[in-house]
Amino acid sequence: MLNNLINRHDADRLLRKVRRLELDPVLAKLRVRGGARVVQHWSRVDPSLTEWWAIPGVVKRWNLLMTGDADTSYPQYVAAKHFAPRTDLRGLSLGCGTGGNELLWAKTGAFGLLEGVDVAQQRIDFATRAAAEHGLAGVLRFRVSDVNRMAGDGERFDVLLGLQSLHHFDDLDETLPRLSQLIEPGGTFVVDEFVGPTRFQWTDGQLEAANALLAQLPEERRRLADGRIKRRVVRPSRLSMVLDDPSEAVDAAALLPGLRRHFEVVEERPYGGTVLHIAFSGIAHHFRDQEPETLALLERCFAAEDAALPDVGHDFVAMVCRPRSDGQAAVRAPA
Repeated sequence: MLNNLINRHDADRLLRKVRRLELDPVLAKLRVRGGARVVQHWSRVDPSLTEWWAIPGVVKRWNLLMTGDADTSYPQYVAAKHFAPRTDLRGLSLGCGTGGNELLWAKTGAFGLLEGVDVAQQRIDFATRAAAEHGLAGVLRFRVSDVNRMAGDGERFDVLLGLQSLHHFDDLDETLPRLSQLIEPGGTFVVDEFVGPTRFQWTDGQLEAANALLAQLPEERRRLADGRIKRRVVRPSRLSMVLDDPSEAVDAAALLPGLRRHFEVVEERPYGGTVLHIAFSGIAHHFRDQEPETLALLERCFAAEDAALPDVGHDFVAMVCRPRSDGQAAVRAPA
């Protein structure tokens, strides 16, 4: 309806909240809009164990696709291949959240200082405590800051990290060149990102593949946190996406072409997610154990995504980029 501005699933969700007397959160989303809504959304610090990133087997799959070794993480791979022998790099991580990714990069030993910036003070406070608990307070620092202002103030870094944060940026043809201004000449831009459909408007092909995978899973593995059984993946309405977080995947489909256009791509490693990301959403906690039955089931899921990828493409990609020396975006011939 109206290019999926709203759909019947919105009505279903609203009805469930009415039945549970949970209207206050819905009304709060209507009252708080724009940038304030983004800050409010990202002020929550509780990690979700119901999404695909919480599954150890999935993380090993990422490693394999990104580095060629299931036991070598992307930070370890990049540090060894692109940063060594440096141990004094000055880095900036955009949209650092609670600092989990930054801990992994700091532990590579490549950085003398790694700063993380985010819009939510609660997450910055959490990340600062985590750095201290891991003995990395001397390397890791976190602050609330505006990236546009930092570029305008002339701040520069050896390494810029975009770790599942860039898909929250809009106006990419203006934003990406501005980000390049944060990188020292000869510096590196490392990207690990969602580059799938804008506003999670899943394609028919990936919905078909994800729902076929769901249909093969035992019912007990498809139980959501509220007790309902996940029967299928649906395409969220654009209105529900904006109400939940106006920045979520706001221009995601334009991100990969924009990175290729505005930066020199040194290395590009796609790692799927087109099927697994949405099939596991809300039920990932049933796949976290290391029991043989779970591991065998995961292998079946991985095989299902591998079979679909030639048709549906990759929604996630890891990249190592550099600012273009001439400062000009690449000109690509029309397809």
